[in-house]
Amino acid sequence: MSAPKVSVIMPAFNREKYIAESIESVLAQSFKDFELIVVDDGSTDKTVEIARGIAASDQRVRIETNGKNLGIAKTRNRALELARAEYIALLDSDDIWIDCNKLIKQTDFLDSHQDYALVGGAIRHIDPEGKALKVATFPETDAGLRRVILQINPFAQSTLMYRKGAILEAGGYSPEYQVCDDYALWLKVGKKYKFANFGDIFTGYRVHGGNITRTKRLTAAREIFEIVRDNSKAYPNARRGLLKAYIRLVVAFFRT
Repeated sequence: MSAPKVSVIMPAFNREKYIAESIESVLAQSFKDFELIVVDDGSTDKTVEIARGIAASDQRVRIETNGKNLGIAKTRNRALELARAEYIALLDSDDIWIDCNKLIKQTDFLDSHQDYALVGGAIRHIDPEGKALKVATFPETDAGLRRVILQINPFAQSTLMYRKGAILEAGGYSPEYQVCDDYALWLKVGKKYKFANFGDIFTGYRVHGGNITRTKRLTAAREIFEIVRDNSKAYPNARRGLLKAYIRLVVAFFRT
């Protein structure tokens, strides 16, 4: 089989309630030259069974399982190793794509902008039942993204498409981070390549109790402070970014 244009990677862990809808939202894309790689990280529910049921009727869907729970960074890196395409699209197993033209918009963009490595979009928050909540948008231009990237992570994971080569060149996802492995990676990539976001709402980001715990919130705050500090010389507005990261860390500490 020839390699597809896009590999969609979907890490999964105990997502039996949502994974079918996530997978179906990929299969509904107008762009068809893709493979979907679901990597299960040791689920103890019916996540794998449900995913395999869908894969049985569509050869583009591949289900892989880790022998044990490896964590999100190692699971994403394994999915990258399995991916055969030059472009990688990301979708978490509790989110959904709500723009059926997402993949074609992003492949067209990367095809025509060779100095860009990563492109995302806007999100709509949805509740556990899929009801629409608020919309979140992010800066769209490379310059605009660089102005804020040390203050916020301006990329929603499940909206992104990137060049596999650029991600591997940056070392992939670092297992050093439990929560913010993606944020650290984007900052590495941006030292050599440009970024962009579409203003289009690409993804339904599901807000539920499993998104982040208080302990995770403190871990994330610690990691963000370290990541911002380590990248402060490479991006503008570093003082503002460090101050915001420090305040976030203090607040998270006292709320835990």
